Amino acid sequence: MIIGTIAGILIAVWFYNTASHSNRDPLNWAIAGFVVYTVVAMFWTFIINPGIKDAAIHTRNTGLSYIARYAYIAVALACALIFNMTIGKKK
Repeated sequence: MIIGTIAGILIAVWFYNTASHSNRDPLNWAIAGFVVYTVVAMFWTFIINPGIKDAAIHTRNTGLSYIARYAYIAVALACALIFNMTIGKKK
C-alpha cells in the first residue's frame, strides 16, 4: 500500500515535470496523471486481483502471491506511461 502511494506521488511529479513539453498547465497535468494511475490501480485491485489472490491462497504459490500484492503498481504505471506518451504529446 505504501509503495503504491509513493508510486502515485512519483507519477504526479513526473507528469508535472513533463507538462512543459506539451504546453499544458503543470498542476492539471499532474492531477491527470495521478487520476489515471489511481483509477487503473483501483480497477485492478477490486476487479482483477481477487481472482489472482484466490488462486494464490489455494495453491500457496509464492509467485502468485507476489503478483497479487504488487501487480497493480506495474499495470497502473504502464497505463500512466501510455497516457503520457499518447495524450501528452498531442498538444
